[in-house]
Amino acid sequence: MKKGHVKKNHHEDFNRIIAPVDGSSYATKAVKKAISLAKLNGVEIVALYVVDTPRLTQTIPYDNDVSTPWESILTKQGKEVLNDVEKMGKAAGVTVIKKLVEGLPEKVIINEGKKDDLIVMGCKGLTGLDLVLMGSVCEKVSHHAKAPVLIVR
Repeated sequence: MKKGHVKKNHHEDFNRIIAPVDGSSYATKAVKKAISLAKLNGVEIVALYVVDTPRLTQTIPYDNDVSTPWESILTKQGKEVLNDVEKMGKAAGVTVIKKLVEGLPEKVIINEGKKDDLIVMGCKGLTGLDLVLMGSVCEKVSHHAKAPVLIVR
């Protein structure tokens, strides 16, 4: 082994880190953790931004005359968030693969995480309605993902 060479993956390790992001401060905190873990382990990060279309169509009153293009607004926001993660990764020398997906966040995250991945996600300390809306994603992912989940509070 050459000096200064990061030894890649002994069998109990992970091949990549899945970092779900949504532009929130707690997701950013989780991304920082994901980047340092990726650097330490010599693996890449999959930055995952989910445009929550199923919930969107339920919660936004749809009016054909003045339909706000929520999807394109969120898609644009998603691309910006992913670009930020990519920049943070570059600064640390970590490869970031950007994925923008439409669907239910918990489903998309659970499907993305394979057994030899590590999901690193931020969950804020939640109360009331926030808990119902946001907490459920964290909770569902940690209960149902095949990959180990690291929750950054």
